[in-house]
Amino acid sequence: MTSVQVPDETVAQLQRVAQAEGRSVDELVGEGLAAYLASRGKLDALRVAIDEGDASGVAEDSSLAGILAEARVRRGQPPSKP
Repeated sequence: MTSVQVPDETVAQLQRVAQAEGRSVDELVGEGLAAYLASRGKLDALRVAIDEGDASGVAEDSSLAGILAEARVRRGQPPSKP
């Protein structure tokens, strides 16, 4: 078992909610922490994707056709015809 310091007001709120839902405070805390960690993982992945996008040098206002044409040139493929 692990213990953490939580403000008394927060514990009181948890107790009221747990009682209203017929659950234990431990269940609510575990569920809340799991949700926080999942959310944080998604935010971390989003930050990585944003950083990779920024590092790619592709401007936000670039057209898809232009981006694809540039990618094809970099790969040595001929540009596609419209």
